[in-house]
Amino acid sequence: MRKSFSLLTILFFLSSAGLAVFAARAANGEGCVTDRCHSTLLKAKNIHPVAESCDNCHEAVLTQHPQKDKKTFKLSQDPPDLCYTCHTPFGKKQHVHPPVAGGMCTSCHNPHGSDEAKLLVQPLQDLCVTCHTDRTSQTYVHGPTATGDCTVCHNPHESDNKALVIRDDTELCTVCHGDIQEELKKKVIHPAVLSGCPSCHNPHSSPYKKMLSAEGAKLCFKCHPQIGEIVENAKSVHPPIKSEKACASCHSPHANNVEKLLSKAGKELCLDCHKGFLKKNQTVEHGPIRDGKCTGCHDPHGSVNIKLLVKEFPENVYPSYTDNEYELCFSCHNRDLLKYPDTSFATGFRDGEKNLHYLHINRIKSRSCKLCHSLHASELPKLIADKVSFGSWNIPLNYMKTETGGGCAPGCHKKVYYDRKTPGKEPETLTPKEGKTKQGGLFVPEKQ
Repeated sequence: MRKSFSLLTILFFLSSAGLAVFAARAANGEGCVTDRCHSTLLKAKNIHPVAESCDNCHEAVLTQHPQKDKKTFKLSQDPPDLCYTCHTPFGKKQHVHPPVAGGMCTSCHNPHGSDEAKLLVQPLQDLCVTCHTDRTSQTYVHGPTATGDCTVCHNPHESDNKALVIRDDTELCTVCHGDIQEELKKKVIHPAVLSGCPSCHNPHSSPYKKMLSAEGAKLCFKCHPQIGEIVENAKSVHPPIKSEKACASCHSPHANNVEKLLSKAGKELCLDCHKGFLKKNQTVEHGPIRDGKCTGCHDPHGSVNIKLLVKEFPENVYPSYTDNEYELCFSCHNRDLLKYPDTSFATGFRDGEKNLHYLHINRIKSRSCKLCHSLHASELPKLIADKVSFGSWNIPLNYMKTETGGGCAPGCHKKVYYDRKTPGKEPETLTPKEGKTKQGGLFVPEKQ
């Protein structure tokens, strides 16, 4: 009986000693990774170096291991302090990634091993979209976003820049988009660019080309609502605004050397599309054209008037005259020139003191300015037209100027003369311009 008791006692102590040794080995990291326990823990492509010895991070709290429904080991420190025993602490910069700020390092990293670089728990793109959803669902996707290279632009831990970008917005984008960097050396820079490229572009994906955050002119109208209102209420809208390039048809969206970011200065820009409006022989230019500014008469975006005019001008060639008619013309010219039937000063277009402007315009069936004048440029003085369009007919004016008057033989009435000193006087001599021949006392263009 005593022998049996002694044997059982010896076996009990031997068993206890064995468990203690096993627990000690487990506590020291020996025997943790076996076919029975944690068999796959250190079989990933990339192994956390400290995981080679479990007691670098874990310590035993109970001698016997394992025990059902009990934790027999604990971390030697709580994250992120445990991680910072090896890694430089984060959280000193202005913007910190929320998982980092919350000490949740293992939200993104596997502390033992991973098949992904940096011990990430998933491929980078999949990992980021678990929180940042709907970044790649649009038609046009930014290259780094499409390939899952989020850290090309963002620091995953902390940054002094918003959205954790690794550089200031504009500087970040121009690292790849070097052509824009060259553009920004020009004199006039779009304020939106200075505010950061995401002012106009979605940096991840967009339903619109060039990653724009809105379509066409609607994007520009977000900052230029007054232009949007003009276009919305316009009777005539400048066609480029409705094209695919929209405002960028005339304006550079980033920078340029011309005011208002125009791609060319003044009328040169307009003449890129409106070819033939100014001919080489038309040396007499309308004042705004001479000054190089078509916008003196035309709104480049839209207008409630025909032909983008900034003020009213009658479309009908025979409007009924009122003191409000021809508002566009008389924003520069003095309306006195047609107010008086007789005048000695208000206009040079008179026969003696008979006001020929009054005769043509100040009447119920008024004659439009464009029936005698070329609105942009002419080869004749006072912008008198050589021919004017009247339906399908080009009316010849056959105009000639003298020192004290002139004359015309248009298709609308017989040949007439006017003279400020001697009313109705037919000039004795006229000096022809090159390319003119004399017919009935007037010089008219030669037939080609």
